[in-house]
Amino acid sequence: MNLQLDQIFFREIDIVLAKARLDAEMERLIRVSLNADSPTGELFRWAHLTRMSCECVGGELEAVLPGAIGMEFFALALDIFDDVQDQDNENMPWRQLPDAQAINLAICLLMLSEESISTIPNNRMFKEVSTILHRTGICASNGQFQEFLYDGRQQVSFEQYFEMAGQKAGSLTACACQIGAALGGAEETVVHALEQFGLNLGILNQIRNDLNDFMDFFRKNDFINSKKTLPYVYLLNTLKGEAAERFKELTQRCVKGEQGFGEKEREYVRQLAAEEGVALYCTVMFEIYCQKAREILEGIPVPEKHKENMKELVRESV
Repeated sequence: MNLQLDQIFFREIDIVLAKARLDAEMERLIRVSLNADSPTGELFRWAHLTRMSCECVGGELEAVLPGAIGMEFFALALDIFDDVQDQDNENMPWRQLPDAQAINLAICLLMLSEESISTIPNNRMFKEVSTILHRTGICASNGQFQEFLYDGRQQVSFEQYFEMAGQKAGSLTACACQIGAALGGAEETVVHALEQFGLNLGILNQIRNDLNDFMDFFRKNDFINSKKTLPYVYLLNTLKGEAAERFKELTQRCVKGEQGFGEKEREYVRQLAAEEGVALYCTVMFEIYCQKAREILEGIPVPEKHKENMKELVRESV
């Protein structure tokens, strides 16, 4: 089933790109960048999330296609901006480009997102979807700005972390779910409920990624860049005495760009995380957000069979 849907998405993307009449190299970069960051090889995860939200409320594939493709372009643009700003994920196609070209690519993708949703035949619905995308862009940009501010701070609270995670990761999944529900013809209360489901889905996935990336010193720059991921924030708020001072000294060394964060220091951070229960705390918070997502789905007044794909998203995250 997904293979057939993927072919439909490819066809729709071909139509949008043909209409745009881009330079051949720009078009090639867009095509190789789409799905490049999929950890499992799954294609069009943003388009599929938008489509599943539409189906959850009884909508049809044809109605959601412009929003699904628009969401795919939009999410990729934000990923590129994020990676350029963080100087992260160096194996991605856009990170092989000079930063100026990568930014230009991301801007083009934002415009293609608008081009895609412009084919929504109902003008009122087009305006609604356009507003959802714009507000999500504002929210995600504000979350990214917060992250930059927090990178330079010695202390960040749990409340600040979860607000930032909601604005960055949560807003994107909420956007896809909201667009899908709106294009599926759902009532406003149902659209809002699926938006909240998406918010929690995004946060729980961010928690999982934070934990996985925290110790990946060779592939990720999170610790060295003093990114306030959940494990980092947990240690900042729980360490006491000598351990707190040692952790503070290590983080300040990274912020100043000093040398000396070698294997000995990496092993110390690994051991500290194990002793202080970082993994346990992140797992508990992950389960809390999973449960929130499940409860929201249970309360949505649509047939249970329509919710199954959305429930599966939560199960797959575990």
